[in-house]
Amino acid sequence: MKKSRVVIGAVALVVLMLTLIACVPSREACKTKYENAGYKTTPLSANTLELSGEDVDYIYCATKEASGDYIRVVVFKKKDKATQYSERAKIENEGEGGYIVEQKGKVILVGTQNALDIYNNKGGIVSDDGAESSAE
Repeated sequence: MKKSRVVIGAVALVVLMLTLIACVPSREACKTKYENAGYKTTPLSANTLELSGEDVDYIYCATKEASGDYIRVVVFKKKDKATQYSERAKIENEGEGGYIVEQKGKVILVGTQNALDIYNNKGGIVSDDGAESSAE
């Protein structure tokens, strides 16, 4: 009876760990998603945003010149550092014309609604003539 509880507990712990690891998309998967939507992607260094390289896993931005859509994806190693940056980014982007700032755990997104929708798998892919299409 005790062995089965230990085994069940161990399996549950492994499943939980795998679930948490899968929450942050890889740099390549995210980059490819934007490139397939017609965005130009550019990696950024942590120093560019006045951040420590020790706190950040990766940063890149994606721009679609034809529509003016933009996103900056900043992936932190720890959630508390992400929260600090999110608060700073919200202050920097508040007011008219500012970008939207979203926090997804250790990931901070700063950009236009269309670009954030692509990250969140809600569509957002707009052709150069302004017509929205589905991301298939």
